[in-house]
Amino acid sequence: MKRFLKWLGRLAALIVLLAIALTVYSLLAPPELPITVIHGDYALVKESSRSAYIVRQASGEEATEVVPSIIISYAMDGNYIAAKQTEVPANDEIKPDFTTYSYWLIDTKTGEINGPIYNEVEFEAKCDELELSFNKWLGT
Repeated sequence: MKRFLKWLGRLAALIVLLAIALTVYSLLAPPELPITVIHGDYALVKESSRSAYIVRQASGEEATEVVPSIIISYAMDGNYIAAKQTEVPANDEIKPDFTTYSYWLIDTKTGEINGPIYNEVEFEAKCDELELSFNKWLGT
């Protein structure tokens, strides 16, 4: 009986030490960024309400930003990704202006990026030229 209690005490101590180690690791480990895969190698990374951008990460390569923050919404048509983007304010006291934005078009096959396109008329003209139609915009 004495051996069993000694063994049980050591097991309990080991479990407590393991729990402490896992807690410390979870506090020190960098948080994983919320990533939403859009199409192929392209993904939306949303760090906060002031930081949402599109990256491209081919297998074995480091992610590179292709559309800067702040992405408001995005849409797909075939191999193209369209994104609406507003500028990040100069400081934290100023709220982002979600009524003015620029457009971006990404050809996921070739990697060609058209943007920023600063007005809706030019964006629609480019979409007509490429025979694209973005009907369903997804918010970030």
